[in-house]
Amino acid sequence: MPETYIITPDYNGKRFLENYFSSILYQSYTNFKIILVDNSPNNDSIDFIGENYQEELLSNKIRIIKNSINHGFAKANNQGINEALKDPECKYIICLNNDTEIKKDFLDKIISSARKHPQAGSIQPKMIWGQQPDLMDSAGLEYSRNGLGFNRGAYENPEKYDVEEEILGCCAGACLYRREALEDVKIDGEYFDEDFFAYYEDFDLALSLRWAGWSSWYCPEAVVWHYKGGTKLPQSDFTVYHNWRNYTWTLFKNLPYSFLIWNFPLILIAEISQIALNLVRGNYIILKSKKDAYIGLKRFIDKKKRIKRKHPFKEIKKFFILKWRP
Repeated sequence: MPETYIITPDYNGKRFLENYFSSILYQSYTNFKIILVDNSPNNDSIDFIGENYQEELLSNKIRIIKNSINHGFAKANNQGINEALKDPECKYIICLNNDTEIKKDFLDKIISSARKHPQAGSIQPKMIWGQQPDLMDSAGLEYSRNGLGFNRGAYENPEKYDVEEEILGCCAGACLYRREALEDVKIDGEYFDEDFFAYYEDFDLALSLRWAGWSSWYCPEAVVWHYKGGTKLPQSDFTVYHNWRNYTWTLFKNLPYSFLIWNFPLILIAEISQIALNLVRGNYIILKSKKDAYIGLKRFIDKKKRIKRKHPFKEIKKFFILKWRP
C-alpha cells in the first residue's frame, strides 16, 4: 500500500499535464498514488488522462475526482486529502500544482527529509521558476509584521538557497504535509480553510501548524520547477480580489490581538497601500475585496477561537520579518 499521496487540483490545466505526469511517473521512489481533483468546466484534462494513462487509471495509481463547478484551490486540496487519508497506510500528503515538473529524485529527497525531522508538520522543496530557471519561485513562506505574505527567495538566485533550515511554513504549490499534523489542525473536516477559495490558504495552514507545535523545514535537495501563472495572471481581478481579501482574514484569524494592536500602524499602511496601488493600476476590484474582507471578519474571529494553541506565540513570531515587497 502507498505511504504517499500526491494531491493536485486542476483547472483548465490540460496543457501542463503531459510534463506533470512524465516527471512524476518516472520517480526513483514509487510508493505513491496521485489524486487529481478537477475543477474545470470541461472534461479536457480527464479525457487527456484517459487517453494517455489507461494503465495507471486501471491500477488505481491515478485517481480522479471530478467537480461539477470550480470549488477553488483550498477545497480541491481538502477533497484530495480526505480521500487519501481513507487509506490507513498513508503517511505523507504532497500537494503539487498541475503546472509543475519535479526532479527524478524529488519524492525520495522530500520524504527522506520528513523522516529526518519527525516533528515537522511540513517540508518545503526548492521551487524554481519554470519559465526562468535562473530565478527562485519559493523556498518557503515568509510572513511580515504588516501582515503581508511572501514566497521566501522569490526572484533570487537559486544557489542562495542550498542550505537545509527551519522555516515558518510551506507554499502549497509544492510541499509535503505529515498525516498526523494535518489531522491535528483539522477543523470541521477542513485542513485548508475553504472560505479562502484560493490565495493565503497556505499561510493560514502554516500558522495553524505552528500554533499546534509542528515545525517546518526547507529541503533544497528536492527540486521542482513551477510554471507560474498557469491558472490565473498576477493582476487579474480573480487574483487581486482573493489575495487581498484573504490577507485581511489571515491576520485577524491567526494573530493575537496584542500583536495586531502593537503593529497597527504597519498593518494600516499595508491596507491603504493595497487599495491605492491597485486603484492606480485600474484594479477597481480591490474595493470589493476590502469591503468583503471586513464584512466577513466576524466569521474569522469566531474561527480564531477554535485554533489549537499548544505553542507560545513568541516561538512563532521569531520567524516574522518586516518586508513590503518581494
